[in-house]
Amino acid sequence: MNSVNNPPPLAISEPVRTALRLLISGSLLLAVLYILKPFLPSLLWSAFIVITAWPGLAWLQQRFRWNRAACAGLLTVTLAGFVIGPLLAGIFTLAENGDMLFTQAKTTVETLSSEPPAWVGELPWVGERLAQSWRDAAHSEAIRARIGPALQQSGRWLLSKVGAIGNLFLQFLLVVVFTLVLYLHGDTLDELTRRLADRIGGEQALQARDQARQAIRAVAMGVGLTALIQAGLALIGLLIAGIPFAIVIAMVCFLLALAQFGAFLPLLAVAGWLYWGADETSWAIFMLIWGMFVVGGIDNIIRPMLIMQGMKMPLTLVFLGVIGGLVAYGLIGVFLGPTLVAIAYTLLLAWLAETPDDSSVEVEKHL
Repeated sequence: MNSVNNPPPLAISEPVRTALRLLISGSLLLAVLYILKPFLPSLLWSAFIVITAWPGLAWLQQRFRWNRAACAGLLTVTLAGFVIGPLLAGIFTLAENGDMLFTQAKTTVETLSSEPPAWVGELPWVGERLAQSWRDAAHSEAIRARIGPALQQSGRWLLSKVGAIGNLFLQFLLVVVFTLVLYLHGDTLDELTRRLADRIGGEQALQARDQARQAIRAVAMGVGLTALIQAGLALIGLLIAGIPFAIVIAMVCFLLALAQFGAFLPLLAVAGWLYWGADETSWAIFMLIWGMFVVGGIDNIIRPMLIMQGMKMPLTLVFLGVIGGLVAYGLIGVFLGPTLVAIAYTLLLAWLAETPDDSSVEVEKHL
């Protein structure tokens, strides 16, 4: 009687059931990403830092027999003290004294000598043209009147961007907190990513996961450590020459090295200021040599060597990932770009290495 009045529900076909699962899972994932969107930059930076420094955590635990919390706390305090501390000090210094710095730059431009140095005219091919352009700019009051205020206005715009210290400090604080959390629960998250990769793509996805981890460490060692060394060498040269705002200039060198623009460029500007603004020819020559050959030259030696030690990917692809990631995603793209390139490169090689027989076996397994 009940079966006549209440017919059984219609069975849902397997494709419809699969589509519903994907729709619900995708919607849930998008909702979670939207909730985490304000924290994603800090979380990504923390993930890159933890993946890079994880061997150091393991070494501390084995060497001193400390527990995980003590080692994680030490590495987090080191991060805050030696990376975030100097960066914030440089930002505060630039925010407090930047207006005076750009005012001095404006004064230097306005009082520039009308006759170029002799070596400018002696440059091959372009010397005479540069010297004549120098004279034209020096004798043109209209050009001087535009360059000085434009330089000062650009400096004030930069200061207004740097002046958002509250938001920047909050991001740095979140990086420290997330780094500590990832250190404490790294094993669990590593196992979770391993199981997820195995479930999604099997052996190929596991290889791509390992390659991405190697890419993060290699880029961090090659780009990050090289930039840190260059900034340290720049700071040493600036302190030797007695240059004011040495920490700020060294911080700019560090950021330019990370952005692959060249850490020596600020030192060339300092050398020009010493020569024309301060009339210190010997110190200008020292700063020029120090910037070009010490700070700039070490980049071509250390960075490729460090990157290739931890990578199984062509160096050209690594640099394309660094530059492309920087253009696409900003500073965090320096690490995100090579990671995505490494994953794609590994999956492509694995796909090309497959034989038709392997593909048919995989299809049969799924069926």
